[in-house]
Amino acid sequence: MNNFMKFFAMFLFIQTQIALSQQNLIQQLCQKNRYEPLCVSTLNLDPRSKTSDLQGLASISIDATTKKTNETLTYLANCLDRTGGDRAAFEEYGTCVDQDYGASIDRYLPGALANLKAKKYSAAIANLQDVMDATGDCENQFAGSCPLPVSQRNKAVHDIADMTTDIIKTFV
Repeated sequence: MNNFMKFFAMFLFIQTQIALSQQNLIQQLCQKNRYEPLCVSTLNLDPRSKTSDLQGLASISIDATTKKTNETLTYLANCLDRTGGDRAAFEEYGTCVDQDYGASIDRYLPGALANLKAKKYSAAIANLQDVMDATGDCENQFAGSCPLPVSQRNKAVHDIADMTTDIIKTFV
């Protein structure tokens, strides 16, 4: 084998070992999580996870929570637009959009990311708890008759925020 081939073979070996090591880190982290399958799939979906440390994986998880929250906010805003002047529906959806999910996107999730970066883990966890509380508050706006798509979306945001909380708790 010439030197180039030896170098290339060594490079591939090292890259494979790094990938296996990173996969093991995700598995170990998610194994302790109440939402293990969600944790594994969420982290593996983001290409940054291949080279991230624990702090980076927690940041990826906050980003995924933000994405899911934004998707739900968009859905709720579209529902709000379709209320057709129905005052009760307008109040239910409007509260979810303005107060619950709006606050999550504008304050709680950016706060969680900033606190994570500042290594203020308890504060980041509190921010994520606020996101989870917002999903419950949105659900309560419908007084037990929450439409199924809204309930499913509230649960999805709650679960990914709770999963992210579990990840950050590994630092505390």
